[in-house]
Amino acid sequence: MQKIVSLIATMLLATSVQGVFAAEDEHADHAAKGGHQHQVSPEQMKALRQRIPLYDMYTDAQILGFMGMMSNIDGWMTDDKRGWVIPGTRKGKVGILGLAHGFKEPGNTQFRAAFQEVAADYPATFALGMAMMSSDPIAAAIKRLEDAGAETIIILPVTTADNTTLTRQWKYIFGEREEPAYLDTEIVASSARLIWAPTPTASPIMAEIMGDYAIGLSEDPANETLFILGHGPQSKEDNDKELAILAEHAAKIKKRAGFADVKFYNVQDDAPPDVRKANVEAIRAEVEKASAKGHRIIAVTTQLTASSVVRRLQEDIGPKATFEGRGLMEHPAFKKWINQQIEVALAQN
Repeated sequence: MQKIVSLIATMLLATSVQGVFAAEDEHADHAAKGGHQHQVSPEQMKALRQRIPLYDMYTDAQILGFMGMMSNIDGWMTDDKRGWVIPGTRKGKVGILGLAHGFKEPGNTQFRAAFQEVAADYPATFALGMAMMSSDPIAAAIKRLEDAGAETIIILPVTTADNTTLTRQWKYIFGEREEPAYLDTEIVASSARLIWAPTPTASPIMAEIMGDYAIGLSEDPANETLFILGHGPQSKEDNDKELAILAEHAAKIKKRAGFADVKFYNVQDDAPPDVRKANVEAIRAEVEKASAKGHRIIAVTTQLTASSVVRRLQEDIGPKATFEGRGLMEHPAFKKWINQQIEVALAQN
């Protein structure tokens, strides 16, 4: 559940908790104009507190204030007033829907730019947001594709974490799970055949991209320690699963590039502050150990776009690290992942 902790802190507490200024940025481009007050029953509020333990830190009014600033948006991948994208097609029997948390610019543009080539061949829509209380924008994005003639719709959940509340909410919305991660919403159905593709989280292409970024920063890999840093999920159980995936990426990058060591951490940005603090302290302790060995420190992240999370991760690891600030979607190989998922989905179905 990207950004919830820091956004609430920014809006309501204005304290020095990590991420105070970042979350406001991330949601700025998909927040409702002026916000609006959601109607949440006592039963729903109880469910939210059970599913999001961090909410115990806040009053009902504060939580409603936060949710009033949230919005979900949908549209065609090819609609952009700046005209940066090729015209694209609006008709076809196969449609593509890209799901993502949503980003501040240039993140949303980077997200949609990765779909440029696909949008030339297939009608392609997006739905951005956490869908905490409503599945309407996702349903609208599906409807656009149905109206374009799509008989098959391939859903691409674009996130670099398989085990999060956001991915579980998406799966609930499409009937893949019985329980929501946030609140109940309408289940999205379609006259078209819906194919749910995997996230890029465990794809070898992600290791390829992070490896390219790391090699670009490297000067003497045999005397360097690479750190892979991520946002991470809230719970320890989910985080352990995500770290197991990062371990595989780390091993591939180390073998390819010959780094002296490759460390990997999630800061668990939306966990309670003491959890995040402990993760950051662990990262900095490893930086000191590597530095004591005479190793140069370099760092890459699992973030999709050049976001405020990236800037915060750079602060977390500290000034000793040579840091890569680009998101994974900015790399040309990310388009390869998109094309690969479409090819596999069509071949298997």
